[in-house]
Amino acid sequence: MKILSYYIIPLLLFCSMPIYSAGTISGGLYLGYQYDAGNLSGKAVDADLQQNVAVGGLLRIDLGILFFRTGADFSYPFEKGRIHNSSAGDITGTDSWFVEVPVYAGLGIPVRDYGMFYMGAGGSYIFGMGSVSATSGNEQINEQLFGWGFIAGIESVVSNDLSLFVEWEYMTVSSSPFASSGTGTYNDYYMDYTGNRYRLGVMYHFNRY
Repeated sequence: MKILSYYIIPLLLFCSMPIYSAGTISGGLYLGYQYDAGNLSGKAVDADLQQNVAVGGLLRIDLGILFFRTGADFSYPFEKGRIHNSSAGDITGTDSWFVEVPVYAGLGIPVRDYGMFYMGAGGSYIFGMGSVSATSGNEQINEQLFGWGFIAGIESVVSNDLSLFVEWEYMTVSSSPFASSGTGTYNDYYMDYTGNRYRLGVMYHFNRY
């Protein structure tokens, strides 16, 4: 009965509200960048770090100072990771890309009439693809993972319906081992998607005023 009283009934009441009239619905597009996309710096290897660029879209619902958002993000390497001096055993490079589908909730703090500062937390489903290079050939990446993350950003009003935003995201998630760093050893090399992501984008507010 406590579960029914504390969780299920409030959830049903919330879902029965007309979402469009309860708050602002916004959609956005953005470009992104991630330095050290394979988190090679966290593996203590001698390497030229992989760098990824991203393009994505998002959908956000604002309910007062609360917001909920989801979307999709495609991240692709414009510079592959290269590992030197056998510092990762037989692994010589990374060429990984991924699709991220996040779900976040957080707080948006208005800054007069200029826009708002926001921050939130949540999780992302990651579809990891690509390959890592080894002396024996390429090992393909085909991973489906779930990770946790944080976001923070600043949104600046351009007009009643339009705003620009800059955003930082930190995500922590890694795969299970799928490649061997040495002949005759079990798979011990994993793909690490942990790191900082930076975004610049535009938001359109469908029913702000």
